[in-house]
Amino acid sequence: MKRALVLLSLLASFPVAAQTLETGSALAKRWCTGCHVVEANQRLATDSAPSFRAIAARPDTTAATIDRYLSRGHTLMPDFSLSTPERDALVAYILSLR
Repeated sequence: MKRALVLLSLLASFPVAAQTLETGSALAKRWCTGCHVVEANQRLATDSAPSFRAIAARPDTTAATIDRYLSRGHTLMPDFSLSTPERDALVAYILSLR
């Protein structure tokens, strides 16, 4: 019975996780492709901005480090004033590229 409850809770959260990744992907395509390569089939971006896959692959990259970076704003990136759910979705998308 306990295993069934755990399985049901995992399955119930899957649509939310998939939706979060879709939202993160859409945000990345909308706001980030001008500078970053955010998808495997994307070819153009600036030379100075790392790809999202490169960011995800860094050993020091965590959800907290990406969130902190997106929350503070930085001189090389415009301030998009992302909401917490939008930041969470973008973080989830970047980490899904590992």
